[in-house]
Amino acid sequence: MDHFISVIVTAYNRSEYLLDAVKSALNQTLSKEKYEIIVIKNYNDDNIDEFLNKNNIKNIIMDGTIGEYLYKGINESKGDIISFLDDDDLFLIINWKPL
Repeated sequence: MDHFISVIVTAYNRSEYLLDAVKSALNQTLSKEKYEIIVIKNYNDDNIDEFLNKNNIKNIIMDGTIGEYLYKGINESKGDIISFLDDDDLFLIINWKPL
């Protein structure tokens, strides 16, 4: 049985590393049909928003605490497995495999 993965990326008042974090989630070996990326942030940024839209990444803009961001991401997710990634962190490029 294959599982679906939701990757929730949070960013608060910090845009300089967000695209690197998102790209690290996109650059995995697992088929894009097996996972989704949800970005939750408290700001608009035309370049970032365009990139997220172009790559079919859910982009949620809201104010709140980190707990509220995570709660919103979990509620919006479709995954059986949920992974969290901060905006200033990266996933290694590894061979993600269906579970």
